[in-house]
Amino acid sequence: MSFDTIDLLTGKNFQVTWDLGRRCNYDCSYCPAHRHDNFSTHATLDELKANTNFLFEYMDTYMLYREHKHAAISFTGGEPTVNPNFIPFAKYLKEEYEKNYADRWGAVFSLTTNGAMSEKMGKAVMENFRHATVSYHSESDPKLKQQVKDRILQFRNDGPAHEFTLNVNVMFHAAYFDECKELCDFLHDNDIKYVPRIIGEEPGSASAMAHQYTDDQLDYMKNYWKYKNASLNNDKIDTTPKVKKDKPKDDVKKAGYEIGRPCCGQREMCLSANGDSRKSTFVDFRDFKGWHCSVNWFFLHLEQQTDSVFHHQTCQAKFDQTRGSIGKISEGYKIIADLKQKLETGTMPTIICPKQTCSCGLCAPKSAYKENFQDVLYSHVDKAVFENSVDQIPNTKPTVPIFD
Repeated sequence: MSFDTIDLLTGKNFQVTWDLGRRCNYDCSYCPAHRHDNFSTHATLDELKANTNFLFEYMDTYMLYREHKHAAISFTGGEPTVNPNFIPFAKYLKEEYEKNYADRWGAVFSLTTNGAMSEKMGKAVMENFRHATVSYHSESDPKLKQQVKDRILQFRNDGPAHEFTLNVNVMFHAAYFDECKELCDFLHDNDIKYVPRIIGEEPGSASAMAHQYTDDQLDYMKNYWKYKNASLNNDKIDTTPKVKKDKPKDDVKKAGYEIGRPCCGQREMCLSANGDSRKSTFVDFRDFKGWHCSVNWFFLHLEQQTDSVFHHQTCQAKFDQTRGSIGKISEGYKIIADLKQKLETGTMPTIICPKQTCSCGLCAPKSAYKENFQDVLYSHVDKAVFENSVDQIPNTKPTVPIFD
C-alpha cells in the first residue's frame, strides 16, 4: 500500500510548545548548543506574563475557526524548572487562562522536564500542571538518575490526588542501551506510560551523525512500534516483540532516523490513498516537501531565548514556502493583526512544506493533493477562511511508500 494523505484521528488539540530558555542542569552530548547551556539569563516574571498574554490572544484567534477547541500547552527548555520564576509564572498562567479564556476553549498545561528536581519542586509541578513528560537521559550522573527515578515514582504515586498524569520518554543511548531497556522494564512493572525515543532523528544533524546505532539496536526500536501498530489495527499476529536479549553485535552502525519516526504524543493517524487506509502512530516515510500541510492549525512554538514565534519548532514552515520565525513574541500584536486579517477576509493561505524531512509535526493533517487536503482539513477547521485564497502550487505529486 502507498499513501498520499495523513489525517489525525486522536489528539486533535492545538499543540503549543514554549521554550522558556536554554538554561539547563544537564549537558547531554547529543543536545545541540542552541538548545541548552548553563549560563543564559533567566526570563523575568514580567516578560513571561507579557508573553502569556500574546499566547492566549493568538490561541483565541485560531480557536474561533477550529472544530476541536482544545489546546495542549507544554513548557520546555533547557530545563524549565531551573528558572526561579517558574512556579510564580505557572500560577499566573493558570489564573489568567481560567479568568479570561476557559469558557471558550479548553487547555491542559504540561511540562517537559529531565526530572532532576527536588521533591518540593515535584510537588509544586503537580499543583500547577496537569501533565508531565519526563525525558530520561542515561548519560547523566548516577545520583541524578536516581533523583529522576524518585520524581517519576512521586508523580505516579501522588499524581492522582492532583489529577496529574505522567509519561516518560526514554532517550535510548547507544552506549547505555541495556540500561535504557532495564528502565523500560521498570516503568512497565510500575504501570507508568513510556515511549522509547531515538536520538538524532534529523538527517544530517550533528546528533544524528555522532549518535549511531547497531542493526540489533534499531531492530529493537522498530519492533516496539511495529507491534504497537499491529495491536492498534487488530492484526491477528503474535504481538510478543521478537527482540534479541543478548548484547548487540559490534557491526556497522546507523543513524536512528533511518527507521522512521513515531508521533511524539502517540497520536493515531490515518494514512490513506485511493480509498485504502491504515491506522498508525509511526511513519517510516518523512519526505513531505511540496505537500499541503495544516501544521499552523495544530502547532505553535515560542522561543523565549530569541524572542521568536514559529508555526512549529522543528519544521519552522511559513506561508511563503520558506522556513523561519513568523515574528517576535515582543511584537506579537503584529502577528495577531495579520492573522485576524487573513481569517476574517477568507484569504488564509495554506502551508506548502518547504522541508526535506518531517520530524515532530508529521501527524498534522497533510496531503500531496489539494482536493484530498481540503477534504481532510475541512473536517477540522471552518473552510470559509480559505474562500478567497489563491492556489499556490500545481495539484500534482506522486504517492509514497507506507511502512509494512
